[in-house]
Amino acid sequence: MTNGVYPAKKKDGTKYFRAAVTYKQKHISLGSFRTEKAAGAAYALAGRILKGSEEYLPEDYERVVTGKSSRAKSALGKSGTGLTKAEQIGEGQNGDKLGFDKWIMLINLRKTGLYSNNPIYLYGKYFIYFPDRNTELKFDADEMFFYGKHRIQKRGGHLFYSDYGMQCSLLARYGVKSFSVKNRDYYFKNGDETDFRYGNLVVVNRFRGVYAKEAGGRKTYDVKIHFVGSLKVGTYTDETVAAIAYNKAADSLEEAVRRRQNSIGENRDSTNVENKMLGKPDRRDTNYADEKNIRKAPADDKRRINMREDTDTPILDKKQKSGVKNEKNDPENQKNIKNYRKWTRNFMDGVSKREYINIYETLEFSKSFKKYLMKM
Repeated sequence: MTNGVYPAKKKDGTKYFRAAVTYKQKHISLGSFRTEKAAGAAYALAGRILKGSEEYLPEDYERVVTGKSSRAKSALGKSGTGLTKAEQIGEGQNGDKLGFDKWIMLINLRKTGLYSNNPIYLYGKYFIYFPDRNTELKFDADEMFFYGKHRIQKRGGHLFYSDYGMQCSLLARYGVKSFSVKNRDYYFKNGDETDFRYGNLVVVNRFRGVYAKEAGGRKTYDVKIHFVGSLKVGTYTDETVAAIAYNKAADSLEEAVRRRQNSIGENRDSTNVENKMLGKPDRRDTNYADEKNIRKAPADDKRRINMREDTDTPILDKKQKSGVKNEKNDPENQKNIKNYRKWTRNFMDGVSKREYINIYETLEFSKSFKKYLMKM
């Protein structure tokens, strides 16, 4: 058996070979291969990367591994390993060549002495992360510890990583919210959307519904909330105050919606009482087919009765059973709030509860937003 090559079998009995190399008392797996020769070639290539006289760069992968250039052919022919050209190239990962990820890991280990489980290549104060062979992401060197343990994935142009079983957006790590729009809420200074260094990625609007603008050397913040269209809440000189104003506007709209739904329910109940006094059937006991005397199938009658029984039976918790009304557990009220609630509130990090309440109570809305609340 070739050095660094280990036979193995899949569950269906198919035989394959694994290659691994040891460097500075560290055991590094090179992947799985279909043949023993391919695994041996990958082992020989890893030895040349780690212990040879030539230092490689990420862009040398095509030249060395795939052997497309004449320079690569001559270099491989003079290597003196006793292997054929195909074996020296290293037909590797899953029966192909040595994986690009492993190439990056090995040349970075040779250059810096640091091994990472992810394809990272360090350039002084920054490093490049390779999600694939055609994508290069730049990060500050301080982030190397984090991305050494978190794998960046790419799907449909969206970059994300997994953290405690959750998929997290790469932009969210740098303060860019899910609702943010490029070139409005954030932008890249040098125009390179793959450069995630802290000095290059600039976040303009950190909070939902808060939009910064500058005129005459003075910076202000417009607050808008989407509720049956875009409503302007007001303009403020402080970003934190503007974010709290958005929260207060959301609370005010939710309270107005709840008040309106409760009034609709009271009017409906009073109408049903009047109908009973006049000898008319209850609206809940009739439908369009009853009013128009349309003949219905027995299955429709049964379905309608079951639906009526389900709606008339309230869901009671312990407090409601004891005679205490709990609005949060009222199914009808909860449904109405869910249908009308199109916003989410801003989380205020670094603001104490007392400071938040003081700002919240003294905030004033614009005249147009006040009029809208009064009409609801």
